[in-house]
Amino acid sequence: MAKRSQLPKASSGSQGAKSSSGGSKGTSRWLLLGVIAAVVVIAAGLILFAIQAAQKPIEATGRAGDGMAWGPAGAKVTILEFSDFGCSHCRDFALNQGVQLREEYEKTGQVRFEYKPFVLDWNLTADPANAAACAAVQGKFWDYHDALFTRQGTSAQAFSIAALKDYAVQLGLDTTSFNRCVDKKEQYSLLDKTGAEGRARGVNATPTIFVNGQRIEGAVAYEVLKAQVDSALK
Repeated sequence: MAKRSQLPKASSGSQGAKSSSGGSKGTSRWLLLGVIAAVVVIAAGLILFAIQAAQKPIEATGRAGDGMAWGPAGAKVTILEFSDFGCSHCRDFALNQGVQLREEYEKTGQVRFEYKPFVLDWNLTADPANAAACAAVQGKFWDYHDALFTRQGTSAQAFSIAALKDYAVQLGLDTTSFNRCVDKKEQYSLLDKTGAEGRARGVNATPTIFVNGQRIEGAVAYEVLKAQVDSALK
């Protein structure tokens, strides 16, 4: 009597599937752990950077300036920057492209750069903008400007009134008049004025830059900004 051909046992295939599934789950688990580890390392690095920035002493550079500007009033090219001290892109521009611009063009006498406070959230950045304007009264705007951007995000208290006054101490300002200016919000009227000017120009994000009236939005690469300045100088 002929024997029936036997089908493979179901249990064999089932075990193979379970083994494959187990391997896949194991791989996914290791990938997930790897991603978590990477995130932890990055977060730790950012925290360490913030701590180091907060601990770094603020130093006065003695850079001359005309209020919130550098360069002669009659320069061939005028650059306006509408910026907010709580804006990370503004910080990047200030500590990179802004520094490069000043190094390359200030001595030529052909470029004037004007900083225009554009407060995005009055509850968060009106006080530091006011403090920077108070420092400008004493000819210390640019050092104070750099201090604010360097300290931005390093702690929850980086823009507290106490911290703003401490930066003034470190920069050697006359703290009696500075503290009064901060406490009485004496430069809020200026913030209203520059904010209105920005809105009239269509500014709705920071940083927004104008080179002889030509608008550039965002912290663009230095080469892009330089090309615009050089074109205006021709």
